[in-house]
Amino acid sequence: MNKENEALLKTRYPLLYRKELLFGFECGDGWLQLLLQLSEEIDQKFLASGQALENYPVATQVKSKFAMLALYGDNLTESMQEAIDKACEISRSTCELCGAQGQVLVYKRRYTVYCDKHAPVGSQTPHDYKVSMSSKKRVYQLNYAEIAHF
Repeated sequence: MNKENEALLKTRYPLLYRKELLFGFECGDGWLQLLLQLSEEIDQKFLASGQALENYPVATQVKSKFAMLALYGDNLTESMQEAIDKACEISRSTCELCGAQGQVLVYKRRYTVYCDKHAPVGSQTPHDYKVSMSSKKRVYQLNYAEIAHF
């Protein structure tokens, strides 16, 4: 995520993002609106809980993991975790680059969500990727068998 969008999240939700994230926000700018909505929902859930301010949740890591938003933190309640899970599910169909409707694709062995406009040439659906990898494995096995035969 670019520095301006990171700053926006930290400015709007300074308590949630008060701890410096070791690697920053490890996801694309297309998920900014999703993170803003999630951060607001976490904030509202905390305010509704009536807990003391020292129990306010803190994000410890925000990233893309296997084509899905992942937010890890401390002091998260069950209802906050449910909101995170919901946002993670939405992220699986949201282009990580622009925020448009997308699908999970594999490119250079990395699972990411892309819209049609941003899908790199050569990217594959997970199913097609698995099929292509299994056929490559068979070719390697055949070649090894031919070599071992000599």
